[in-house]
Parts: sequence; structure tokens; C-alpha cells
Amino acid sequence: AMLAHMELFGMGWSWGGYESLIVPANPYRTATKFEHKGPLIRVHAGLEAADDLIADLEAGLERWKQAS
Repeated sequence: AMLAHMELFGMGWSWGGYESLIVPANPYRTATKFEHKGPLIRVHAGLEAADDLIADLEAGLERWKQAS
């Protein structure tokens, strides 16, 4: 629900581009154990206006909250 309707964030991994991207992630660590509870979302903020990106993330988190 959160990621499917993002307006500014595309789905995908960042390879150094300038666009904003977001993707569910599963951390892989070899040096230390990474323990987390719940989903992990990787965010790459691009060159869009910060206020617009924050508003898009807030709307996405609200959708996630409503779906839970």
C-alpha cells in the first residue's frame, strides 16, 4: 500500500542517478549481525524539492498505517 502509490519515488535500487527511488530491502551483513523488527525500506532521495519528497513519504506512511 505504501510503495505502490508513491508519486515522486520510483521503485528500484539506486546506481548513482539523480532520481528518487524507494525499495523494500533485506539487509545482508557479514561483519556484524543486523537485527531488526518489521519491514525495512531503502530510500534514495534525488534532486526533487525536499518538502515534496517528505510529503510523498508522509502520504506513503499514512497508507501503510491505514493498511495495517
